[in-house]
Amino acid sequence: MHSFGGTISALFGKVETDYSSYSFAMRQTSLCYFPRLNFIANENSSVSIGFPLAAGIGIAANSDASDAGLYFAYDLPAVLDYNMGAKSTSDNENSFGGYFGVGFGYYKLSISKSTYSNFNGATYGPMIRGGVRISSSSDSWNGHGITIGLFYKKGIEKQKLNTAGFNILYDL
Repeated sequence: MHSFGGTISALFGKVETDYSSYSFAMRQTSLCYFPRLNFIANENSSVSIGFPLAAGIGIAANSDASDAGLYFAYDLPAVLDYNMGAKSTSDNENSFGGYFGVGFGYYKLSISKSTYSNFNGATYGPMIRGGVRISSSSDSWNGHGITIGLFYKKGIEKQKLNTAGFNILYDL
């Protein structure tokens, strides 16, 4: 099964350099492609493994907007989800459903052309996620659906940057 859409994430935590320590918070938008494979399924639920891959570019600015730079970021998570109801399987015709799951994610961020241009960081760690799915068996939707989800990743690297996010996906 495949989905695509958009993600809004927030990275936050404390970054330590050789000379100082500062709080870091950044909002990031990205495009997402999410392939998943159901490996245990019945007519109303499934267990799946998936990879909600995301990449984005944009402008990063500090809190007083006196400094800005370009950023590029990508997110490479692997997740194990329990899916129920709508879009839990390709044959499920329920109009409402949901999912919850766990996983592990790797997030890479590079900022250039700013005071923070030396920040070329990565964060990784365990994550939890959940959301709802809406689908319709009517001809207007052609059996497709919409997923609205939330996720949180706890960074376990040196900086321990955490990531929280929201996504909206179109399910094929």
